[in-house]
Amino acid sequence: MGNENSGRKSKSSEIALIEKLSPLDDQAFEQLKKGIDRGEFAYLKLFFNFRFGRPRQIQDVTIQSEQPIFDLSKMPNILFKKTDTYGEN
Repeated sequence: MGNENSGRKSKSSEIALIEKLSPLDDQAFEQLKKGIDRGEFAYLKLFFNFRFGRPRQIQDVTIQSEQPIFDLSKMPNILFKKTDTYGEN
């Protein structure tokens, strides 16, 4: 049911992919080492992201003063008029 190509792959598919790629581990690590030895930033970044995790994203939200979402001075004048209530004449 649904599209078989959408969503997360099944655990068995994930395991099969890991098993297929595992023989390349030594070669991949060797290429990673060569890139680091050459001082290429992309390899260093990849190494540090996997070795130590990505740094936390810290956002500084500073509010100087409260600011209205809209300008009340530009609102049209609204005139309220008393009318008969519902059901009464």
